[in-house]
Parts: sequence; structure tokens; C-alpha cells
Amino acid sequence: MPFVPRCRACWRRERRDAAPAEGLLNAPRPPTPAPQGDGRVAYRDAVGSDVEALSAFARETWVATFGHLYPPEDLSAYLAAKFGPAIQRAEMEAGGRFRLAFDEAGLVGYCMMGALDMPVDDARGVELHRLYIHERGKGARIADALIEDAIGWARARGAGAIYLSVWENNERAQRFYRRFGFQDHGEWKFMVGATADRDFIWRLPL
Repeated sequence: MPFVPRCRACWRRERRDAAPAEGLLNAPRPPTPAPQGDGRVAYRDAVGSDVEALSAFARETWVATFGHLYPPEDLSAYLAAKFGPAIQRAEMEAGGRFRLAFDEAGLVGYCMMGALDMPVDDARGVELHRLYIHERGKGARIADALIEDAIGWARARGAGAIYLSVWENNERAQRFYRRFGFQDHGEWKFMVGATADRDFIWRLPL
């Protein structure tokens, strides 16, 4: 994610106390399902009835992590373009694979895999589009379980590599992905509304 053409630290200080766009964090809470699991975290693939919950969860977690970095109009434009329920449904129908994690409070994380959407020329590549974990689930190895599942899914499909996009200053995410073998491959401009951010493209050969 993001390269703003100015000092990132200064931008963060200016935006830290700014309220997110109205209504972004007031979406209905995702319902609690009843999948089989270990009593703490349970995993299953998404179905069509999950689109509202996925939309609300994606908006909430993305805003919590990145929302303070952007002008409200850019943030609203990005959320509308990426996380509406109809968009989640269209991604599922196009073959996107969503793996969901639930705890006793409901949806706590998910991973989305699918066809390449980045400027990468690789006929056998797939993309890790999203790996989102709620704050209450961080440190519980939910992200590990989801990415291990994603790697297994990609291998079962005969993919030659997994690609992902990570913001240049998201050091926590970079440490996580390096632990699973992702390597530098390139970079591109990741657009959040009218804001162009610098993202690294990383690749995991399979």
C-alpha cells in the first residue's frame, strides 16, 4: 500500500486524530456462524450469504489500519470501489476464493485469493488480494492459518507463484510475509481515491 508525495510521518501526525468518513465504522456487526472448529477459532469457505458480513468487516478493518492516512473523499471513494456487498459477490462469482475465520464474537479474519489484478505478467500466477485480521485476533496465529491455507489452495490449483502487494511502510506485514518466503518482485502505484501510494509487489514461488 501507499506512497503519499510528502512526509508520511507528518501525514500521520496530522491525520491521527481526524474522524473517519461518516458511517464507515457503523456498519452492522457480522453475524456469528456455527462452523465446526476447535472452540476458539473455526475456519470455512465463504458462501453467498456472507457478502454483507464480508463487506462490513473489510471496511472496518481497513479503516482501522489505514483510514487516518487519507482525505475523507479518497477514503470514501476507495471503500465504495472495493468493499461493497455487490463487489464481494462479484468477486466470488468470478472465482475468488474467500477463507473465513470466526471466534466466539463472530468474523475475526479472512483471506481472499484469485486471479492476478496487479501489473504482473505470469500466466501461472495467482494473487493474495486480502488478508485481514481484526485487532482482537492479532497474535492468535489466525493470519498464519489463513496464509498456509492460501498457499495450499494455490498449489492444489497448479499455480506457479503467489503475488501480493504490500505498502512500503507496513513493516509488520512485510516481516510476516517474509517469514513465509515472499520475495521482492517489483513495485507499483496503489490508488486510494486520488492518492497514489507506493506498494511493493512480492512473489512466493511454489
